[in-house]
Amino acid sequence: MAALALLALFLCGFGPPTLLDSDGPNPQRLTVGQLRQMEQAGRPPETVSAQAVLVYDVDADRILIQSNAGVGRAPASLTKLMTALLILEKGGLEQRVVVEREDLVGEATMGLAAGELLTAEELLWGLLIPSGNDAALALARHHSGRVETFVQQMNQRAQALGLAQTNFVNPHGFDADGQISSAQDMLTLTRLLWKFPLFRQIVGTASATVAGHALISTNELLGSYPGANGVKTGTTSAAGQNLIAGIDRNGHQLFVIILGSQERYFDARTLFTAADSRYAWANLGSRPRLTALDRVYDAEQKRWFVRAEGETPALFLPAWERQRLRIYRRLQLPPPGLWSPGTSAGVLEWRLGEAVVATERLVLYLP
Repeated sequence: MAALALLALFLCGFGPPTLLDSDGPNPQRLTVGQLRQMEQAGRPPETVSAQAVLVYDVDADRILIQSNAGVGRAPASLTKLMTALLILEKGGLEQRVVVEREDLVGEATMGLAAGELLTAEELLWGLLIPSGNDAALALARHHSGRVETFVQQMNQRAQALGLAQTNFVNPHGFDADGQISSAQDMLTLTRLLWKFPLFRQIVGTASATVAGHALISTNELLGSYPGANGVKTGTTSAAGQNLIAGIDRNGHQLFVIILGSQERYFDARTLFTAADSRYAWANLGSRPRLTALDRVYDAEQKRWFVRAEGETPALFLPAWERQRLRIYRRLQLPPPGLWSPGTSAGVLEWRLGEAVVATERLVLYLP
């Protein structure tokens, strides 16, 4: 804190983004509060009980908050994500599977009965919504003939994906010696699964009736937290409470991964709130009101205006960088005689320090 206070004597705060026509001094001034934001941004709030956490923004491709993300822990039913991946990658979801008595291992269940006939897709719903252990074993046999062979293929796929802290002993997630994964590895797995529309549909469903079975999601955020759209829970005595939660924030996808929590839904809400306060997507846009800087004249002294054209750029910014944005206007007017509405007239550059982080094309127009 003493160092922060000393640094604050030299750094004073700053005003809103300004539009400049030329490069000039761009001092990086930070308040004590902004310095504190920088120092704390990547850490979870102290009230989070989870042993490992990770918050990730998909569109920014950026980890926002993390703690012990690379440490292996018991994954519990998050294991079923790898089970689902192998089934989805193999395809043939319309194929029928006969449920065997050995599949009925209890605890979390889809409610299957021996001799029942379902498609692989129907079993996927039972695997991911109520976290059915019976569905996991039936799918493993269907995929590989034997559960043991399926587990070998789970580990082969984990190695191929570079999941360095992951090893599976079973396809459903019961506690077992050697059954581990990490928040970082689970993020890799979730990102890959998210590319399957069927997966997103299933994990975003709070309840459904499939093949005569009433399924209720174990993810309590669905329907109760704004933007919640998946993904998976897991709970065992060794793992504690695990959760991968997906949230759509104004069209941008976030994942929160929580391992070893005492209260995973409190932790999830706390982490989403922290991410919202520390980071945001800014729709930059251009100035809608005409000013003298928008006015240009051709060789005949006819008055024209320039305006930005194209899709409004969006930029992902930490809270302490939002006031550092500067806009530089680079005019490149056309030669005499070639002026017409829509003709390129330069570019707007959005900068953080010396880095150009977004651009907008400028064109001529007559109001």
